[in-house]
Amino acid sequence: MISLHRILRLRDLEIFHVLKNGNILAYVVIEDTRNPFTEEDKKMDPLCYMDEEDINKTLNVLRISLVNDEALTEEDSFTLRTYFSDFVNHTNLTNFIIKEYIQEDLYDHDDNIESFNKILQNIGSNYIIKEFDEKNWIYLSQD
Repeated sequence: MISLHRILRLRDLEIFHVLKNGNILAYVVIEDTRNPFTEEDKKMDPLCYMDEEDINKTLNVLRISLVNDEALTEEDSFTLRTYFSDFVNHTNLTNFIIKEYIQEDLYDHDDNIESFNKILQNIGSNYIIKEFDEKNWIYLSQD
């Protein structure tokens, strides 16, 4: 059984633990880039087969990163990709990209700003979480 535990929610960034049978399967980072596809994105499958005009219609890209300390099994990868494809809202102006990343020391740290920033750096994000006091941390973790 797969379940989600949101561990951080900011304006343009969410980080989840994905649990499978009570154990952490992966971290999932959803970043709202507020930008269209990059030239690097356009080289990815299936975008590389699409018409440039259709690609350029997308004005906002959500980046979904599946992060684990080792490669996900095909089954787990398919499950997470399918789930998060349905999880995020996408329209004719908004779309998403899903990529998998390996970070060997991922589970060697507690969930804190420093470890989150390390994950963001590993996935190539420009997003940097700034320090904030514990009172605001509690506020930010609420729905």
